[in-house]
Amino acid sequence: MTRTFATAMLTAILAVFTLASSGWAECAWLMWNRANEQTAAEAWTVVTGFGNRKACIHELSARAKDWKKTGWDVAFNSDARMSATSRAGIQELLCLPDAADPRGPKAGSR
Repeated sequence: MTRTFATAMLTAILAVFTLASSGWAECAWLMWNRANEQTAAEAWTVVTGFGNRKACIHELSARAKDWKKTGWDVAFNSDARMSATSRAGIQELLCLPDAADPRGPKAGSR
């Protein structure tokens, strides 16, 4: 059951990135944050919004540079997702179209 859920989540995330690279490039985008490797979907919170994908990716890159300067180890999982590790913990940042939500579907929605 867990493996099936993980496969479904991975498929959904890949679908979002595929759509993000095509038709969603010019819609509103949100930067999401998750701290300290929390695995609960609710751990993701919105940091800020942007008018388009390019602006969100630009801010993600700027934050990565700033974090590197202060001693964080930064790794990009894609051009729209990065994680940073230090003694203080782990931070993940993710850019997604405003219609996508890394927390999954809202309760009661189909």
